[in-house]
Amino acid sequence: MHRVKQGAKLYLGILVVLAIAASSVLYLIRSDHCMLYYYGASPGEVSQGTAIAFFNPLRNRKDEANAESLIRDLRTDKCDEISRERLAADPARMCQVMRDNTKASLIWLDPESNTMKGGTRKLIYDLPDKKARLIVYFGADEPGWGVKTASVVR
Repeated sequence: MHRVKQGAKLYLGILVVLAIAASSVLYLIRSDHCMLYYYGASPGEVSQGTAIAFFNPLRNRKDEANAESLIRDLRTDKCDEISRERLAADPARMCQVMRDNTKASLIWLDPESNTMKGGTRKLIYDLPDKKARLIVYFGADEPGWGVKTASVVR
């Protein structure tokens, strides 16, 4: 009986170590594979059909948090100011779509590897209330990495 308990503890210990090792490996490669699967029309086009996106749960979500903060700000009365000054975008077009929008779902994000050597990273949000897509572009500026601009596609 005593040997069975020791064997079970050893087996459980090995499983825990393997689970931790597998999680560590997945965490280390998270930024290279942020999209696991995408099905649907091109993410940059507004489709009337369904788009299905599966993201890596271990991806770096810093840019997503910044984009979601921008979306919240664009839904406020400061949309005109933000569009014109921060994004250098057309406030009339941007604010018409964003003000009454209640739902924004991330459907695409470029891998972080695209950001090397001054590149940009694109996050695309589906706005089903307005049948539009919001594309948020990230890049390096003088203050560092952040939102460069955004556009709306209808």
